[in-house]
Amino acid sequence: MQAANPNFYHAQRLDSHGRLKDVIWVDAQSRAAYEEFGDVVCFDATYLTNEYELPFVNFVGVNHHGQSILLECALVPREDCDTFKWILQEWLSFMNNRAPKATLTDQAAAMRKPIEEVMPLTRHHLCIWHIMRKIPEKLGKCERYKDFKGLLKVVVYESLTVEEFENRWNGLISDFKLECNDWLTSLYKERHMWVPAYMRYHFWAGMKTTQRVESINSFFDGFVNRHTKLFEFPQKYAKALEKCVRDETAADANCVKYVRRLVTGFAVERVFQKLYTDTKFQEVQAECSRMMYCYCKEEKMLNENTIQYVVEDRVWVVPEGQSEEVNTNRRRYYSATFNKQTKEVLCECRKFTTHGIMCKHMMRILDQNLVLEIPDQYIVSRWRKDILRKHTRVRVSYHDPSDKVEVQRSAAVQASQIRGKR
Repeated sequence: MQAANPNFYHAQRLDSHGRLKDVIWVDAQSRAAYEEFGDVVCFDATYLTNEYELPFVNFVGVNHHGQSILLECALVPREDCDTFKWILQEWLSFMNNRAPKATLTDQAAAMRKPIEEVMPLTRHHLCIWHIMRKIPEKLGKCERYKDFKGLLKVVVYESLTVEEFENRWNGLISDFKLECNDWLTSLYKERHMWVPAYMRYHFWAGMKTTQRVESINSFFDGFVNRHTKLFEFPQKYAKALEKCVRDETAADANCVKYVRRLVTGFAVERVFQKLYTDTKFQEVQAECSRMMYCYCKEEKMLNENTIQYVVEDRVWVVPEGQSEEVNTNRRRYYSATFNKQTKEVLCECRKFTTHGIMCKHMMRILDQNLVLEIPDQYIVSRWRKDILRKHTRVRVSYHDPSDKVEVQRSAAVQASQIRGKR
């Protein structure tokens, strides 16, 4: 793999007998992708363990289509602090010592200390999905379990602020007399690492769980399994990555060929229809369509340029086993401010901060103030379809940019024009 690509980086360690102990690698395309999409990284070591007892470790990011992209891989013998520290150190050296701003992992205790030591400025959060799915196992035998389970999810997922979460959590624990439950006590001590209310102040590219890693693992299913021999692995790995490239290339091509129809008459929808990739535009459309549930109930002038709004909305939740939010018909009020001079809108739901997608509350306020041109700070280049991404132009063993359909079509057109002139 190194011979096929001079910008391919790898490192390995041997045991005391000179046998391969662990290995880590990253190719040129992944390094280029990290430059654009390496601010938020999901890290997981749960995919599969082969006959050599080497778990397959993945570093995963999110591209402009919201697709999972592979940023690095490793095969390791042990999931301990020493191993994870070595992996992180080597990875940073491959990536010009640029650490991600945020990382998401499962609850593996062995990851915490290495992340703190190697990437001290990186915000580390735990996968809420892994935590919440343990509820039946940890609390199933508690009295009034069914009632508590539903209320616990409301407290965790619907608490908007840190103060609201802490008050509702403590009240719930008191009502059900669970102050002595060790698991709940440990979760509360680590609340800043997994509760959504603590994540609202930072960009997460839409990531909430390490299911993002599980989606990249699906790319390897059918190519790699626990019986794959080490000498077979590079070729099968390249085949799997080739499929990833095809999926991204197809998404790029579809954004050029097809434009999703407008579903509302709001100016904001028309703006993002022209700018964003289809996947991200669908998220914008969802917010636009939900504006019909939003009403500015109160407004107050804070100063000459700033208006404070109280926006009424419904509570939207993701039902268990589903991926899309649904309307609960319960109402909630959000506080937001609008600056008449700069057109800046700040909403306490902070969807724009965490997802990079304008929320329906911001849209409603801009519409109410007759703002037709979206301020530049709300157009996120990460999601744009009119930007040529550097990593797509990098030649690697499994991808030659000159083989892209668009390039071939352009070459055919040029050849036809030359023949016509002759």
